[in-house]
Amino acid sequence: MNMNDNERIQVIRHEPIVVVELLCTHLLDEMVIHRVQDDLMAVIRGETPPLLVLSFASVRYLSSMTLRMLLNLRQEVLQAKGQMRLAAIGPEIREVFSTTRLDSLFQIHASTEEAVLKMQHWLRLIKGSSAPMPTS
Repeated sequence: MNMNDNERIQVIRHEPIVVVELLCTHLLDEMVIHRVQDDLMAVIRGETPPLLVLSFASVRYLSSMTLRMLLNLRQEVLQAKGQMRLAAIGPEIREVFSTTRLDSLFQIHASTEEAVLKMQHWLRLIKGSSAPMPTS
């Protein structure tokens, strides 16, 4: 378990899945969002393919800039032939995803544990099929 110096994210490895907990309760400030995005991009680029679960358990407020950041992350993960899931999103933030219809772009799970289990199941299906594992 690694925590970065500024405590914006916490990385927990469930090989090959990486769980990233967003530690900022308010993802509203442009500078903070850019730093979180840089931190997340570094995690994604360090994985081949990136298998990311992003936990919102601590997040209480977010801005439209945060949503744009998530879309950028999603694009980066997809280009690297990975998978990204969101987890532990509170009801108010879940409503934002629903209103903006971003819930149709992201796989959202009630808990981080559920997201990890579903991704592990997906990995077993991929390994058991004739399709090759996604690689970058």
